[in-house]
Amino acid sequence: MKLNFRYSLENFRGVAIIFVMLSHIGSFKSMGQYSDYLFYFLVDATAWFVFISGYLFYYLEIEKFNYTKYLARKLKFVILPYLILSVPAIAAGLYLSRNILMDLTASDYAIWSILTGGTVVAPMWFIPMIAVFFLLTPLLSRIAKSPLLLAVTVVGLLFSIFSFRPVHNSNAIFSFLHFAGFYLLGISAAKHALQLDAISDAWKVRIIVLSLLAFVLIGFSYPGMEAEPISFLGTIGGLNYPILGKLALLVAIFFAFERFFNVQNKSLSFMAKISFGLFFIHGFATLVFVKWLNGLAYPGDFSRLGAEVFFVVGGSIVVVYVLRRVLGKWSRYVIGC
Repeated sequence: MKLNFRYSLENFRGVAIIFVMLSHIGSFKSMGQYSDYLFYFLVDATAWFVFISGYLFYYLEIEKFNYTKYLARKLKFVILPYLILSVPAIAAGLYLSRNILMDLTASDYAIWSILTGGTVVAPMWFIPMIAVFFLLTPLLSRIAKSPLLLAVTVVGLLFSIFSFRPVHNSNAIFSFLHFAGFYLLGISAAKHALQLDAISDAWKVRIIVLSLLAFVLIGFSYPGMEAEPISFLGTIGGLNYPILGKLALLVAIFFAFERFFNVQNKSLSFMAKISFGLFFIHGFATLVFVKWLNGLAYPGDFSRLGAEVFFVVGGSIVVVYVLRRVLGKWSRYVIGC
């Protein structure tokens, strides 16, 4: 049975992109005793985007899935913008001599950056990873239709909770394995949407409260940023506090929006519609701030934080809005929205 348009999911997507942009604000890491809590609160909201991608895959594609047409759309509206925006990202890497640091020729560095997303513009790694999901959609489609979906989802989530991202997010396969549980959770939520809708309002409120409590308790247990590992294979089995917290907060936000916010919100709707463009552009804004604006004489840490949030978040929204107006119908091919 086809569901009505999910304003709750659209609103969630708008919130998710705000979290993602804020998670790349470097000034949060210099907020003294609050840094660890801010890091825990903001980091890994990418998991929510993966969840939403899984939900939308089932919601939009499962009944009429055509692999060739699906890949063609993703090539036009995801991979092509990625390749176009990789040009300035690679140019920035060469300007900053990243290829020399990595002992690579300029051409080898360009190829490596396209395959991994590079390390200069932080969010670019997401596209090689999500491309793995695109390529594996026939398998994911079969899992979605299988009675084993929930069991596979639980296994995937356990792996997500007890694993970490690869070094500098530079391995798309490892990133895929780390986040696959959230994609499967999105598929499961879409497949069982009617059953989730049927949960009583009282129980939805209980789930929201318990999930928020879990998020807070996990945060108090978090050992801090200095304990964060920076590898994948060597840390499998270790508890990933931020990703577990994001799972708890995901459940809370999902049910809160389903219960109280399943209506159109113009601000979050706008953020959701331009979220893919923001995902790209805010990485460039972050790079500009770090390289040229971070060293200015700010009165204090809070003023630097405010300046970075204003420049990265506010500036990215303005840039995406202008590019959409200038490019018109071609904007989806350039910035993905």
